[in-house]
Amino acid sequence: MNTTKANLHGVAAILMWSTLIALVRSVSQAFGVAGGTALIFTAGAIVLCLRQGFPNIRNMHPLYVWGCGAAFVLYEILMSQSIGLATSSSQTLEVGMINYLWPCAIVIISIWINKERVHWWVWMGIALSLAGITLCITANSDVDLAGFVENIMATPLPYGMAFIAAILWGFYCNLSRKYGEGQNAVPFFFIVIATALWVRFFITGSELNSPDWTAWAELAYIGVIFALSYACWETGIQKGNIILLAAISYFTPVFSMLFMCAWLKTVPRTGFWIGVAFVVAGSLVCWTATRKSGAG
Repeated sequence: MNTTKANLHGVAAILMWSTLIALVRSVSQAFGVAGGTALIFTAGAIVLCLRQGFPNIRNMHPLYVWGCGAAFVLYEILMSQSIGLATSSSQTLEVGMINYLWPCAIVIISIWINKERVHWWVWMGIALSLAGITLCITANSDVDLAGFVENIMATPLPYGMAFIAAILWGFYCNLSRKYGEGQNAVPFFFIVIATALWVRFFITGSELNSPDWTAWAELAYIGVIFALSYACWETGIQKGNIILLAAISYFTPVFSMLFMCAWLKTVPRTGFWIGVAFVVAGSLVCWTATRKSGAG
């Protein structure tokens, strides 16, 4: 597979991820935080194994299986739990905003680990993109800086989990590119996550709610999208331009907000489109910084 096709796989993953945050929150509320997240990863594991089969991890690089695997598992558990622990819709957006630091983490860690060559203005692109993400999220919600800080101080756990998750995902993407060697152990990672979540579910004595059929339909959708998106992303980061994909990843919250606006039947405000312009500008700056340097 050439670099262009691999990059398109990565873009497809980004588009699919954009539909997930609102639905993950919905499923977590419908089934319960512990049971909902366990069901989500169980569904994803089943779909991945049906699509790809169980990977032969003995033929894979140990650092990919166990090093990347640990980062992947911890990321998913921390992120899903942080969304589930959010106490309101606005806090869900705030936790999501913290998690959207992962494209920055990919770029910074890639420069450090993979010795990616980039021009200095990549940092300006990152700053523009982060400013745009903030505008996109705050424009269509009750989120403001003062309330954001107050919420972090009042309930630091979900925010801290989301921040650590973002850093872990940056490490995962770069280490997977370095040690993956074209292999795909994501089905195995999903099985480990699902197992860990069910163990936690039974140890804590959690109960599984019995929601209506719409929650089961959402669960089925999430399982399929989870499986396809992570399979596509693995191809993208291993065989494509990881810095370029990180730059495009800044659009994840933009697409996510558009999806949530459509889902909730609301019209994006002017500030949202200003934020989009910032994200576009920042992504283009990141792209030129990597393209002209020959990175990736």
